[in-house]
Amino acid sequence: MKNILIAVISVIAGFAIIAFGYSFYSDTNSSGIDSIAEKTDNTAANNPLESIQGSFDLWDTYSKNNIDLMSSFHPLDENGKTIGKGMFLSLLRTGLFLPNSGLKNGKKSYRLVSLKKNADEKVKKNIISLANTANHYFRLEGKKLPDYNFVSLKGQAFNKKDTKGKLVVIKCWFITCKICVEEFPELNKLVDKYKDKNVVFVSLAFDKKDKLEEFLKTKEFKYPTVPSQKEYMVKKLKLKQYPTHIIVDSNGVIMKMVSNVHTLASELDRIKGKF
Repeated sequence: MKNILIAVISVIAGFAIIAFGYSFYSDTNSSGIDSIAEKTDNTAANNPLESIQGSFDLWDTYSKNNIDLMSSFHPLDENGKTIGKGMFLSLLRTGLFLPNSGLKNGKKSYRLVSLKKNADEKVKKNIISLANTANHYFRLEGKKLPDYNFVSLKGQAFNKKDTKGKLVVIKCWFITCKICVEEFPELNKLVDKYKDKNVVFVSLAFDKKDKLEEFLKTKEFKYPTVPSQKEYMVKKLKLKQYPTHIIVDSNGVIMKMVSNVHTLASELDRIKGKF
């Protein structure tokens, strides 16, 4: 009888452990973190948040696939309460938190998660770096775009008078920036999509006219391109990375600054959907 009782207790305990494990997996999988950890290390999947913090490779994969601090998102504190984006980025800049991707009322959200004391220093430094750049760009949103009088390779003029009343999309780049060039096909699709919709596309490049003309013979790029704009981008716009895409409203005010074509496309859809 005693042996039967022990066996029954063991079976019940086993089911309890399995149920707990499934519940834990279901909860963590909603953030997207454990799916990466599981592919990399089955043991790590048992505690994905700690695994992400302890491995720069895991964090790098997760952040590149799930985190874009320059995009529009719902910022949440550790308790899941809504906070301002400025506060969210400021807290990330302390190196004490990690942004965890999820959904809030069906919309993209990032929630702060405390970093452990034994978190990989490279993870911490990377989060701080991403937060610093995002914060810098976020602080520029709502400000007037510095005065400009651009002339493209084909002689097209762009200034505040010419573009007033139109949405202006600016790409900042240079020839040897691999990612900048890889975006061309997707950017060309945006030009086609917003043709005749009161949107002006223009690109600013570091490079001189002759080099750009030669380079663009081999690469189709539908943005009118303005040469020799390094000083404007570095000193007036104070850009931190390339590519950078800037969306400017009809009054010359910066609405959004992002770092890749996918976020740019999403933000354009969001902005144009309001009008």
